[in-house]
Amino acid sequence: MFVRPAVALCLPLLLIGCGGRQPVTAFADRTPVFHLEDFYNGHSKGYGFFFSRDGSVAKQFTADEDGNWDGKVLRLHEHYVFADGKTQDRDWTFEKDPDGTWIGRTPEVVGVTRGREAGNAYRMNYTFDLTKSGSDHTLDFDDWQWLMSPKVVLNRAWGTKFGLEVGDIEAVLIKD
Repeated sequence: MFVRPAVALCLPLLLIGCGGRQPVTAFADRTPVFHLEDFYNGHSKGYGFFFSRDGSVAKQFTADEDGNWDGKVLRLHEHYVFADGKTQDRDWTFEKDPDGTWIGRTPEVVGVTRGREAGNAYRMNYTFDLTKSGSDHTLDFDDWQWLMSPKVVLNRAWGTKFGLEVGDIEAVLIKD
């Protein structure tokens, strides 16, 4: 009889406690050092999956990414091809604030992204408007990238709605 009230009281605390991830500064001593403008200047090829909350594969994709760094603005064009044959294109711009924060913009993001580099890691947070992709809602993303070698980045992004995880994206990017 005591178990039900205890579970009811603890469940919200468990849900609140699930969202914490280590700060990007936890990777400050890792190498190679990730400079967003270096990796994304030029072409890279990506391979990845969207996983639903239960861990099943919801979508598989490849991506061609072409970037140009002019010393101030990083412009990145992404072309996705999904396993079902559908395609999607996205254009980003990134600018670095004086404090080192990367500010990213693309029409699908509500407002801007804010990202920081530390060691071999880059982390950005944003709200993604999925209505432009044919869905009817937005998701908040905690998007991480790790430079594993000068030509390989691992990417993992967790998507949440109302603070609850609804899925994640995992990909590898290989620079030409």
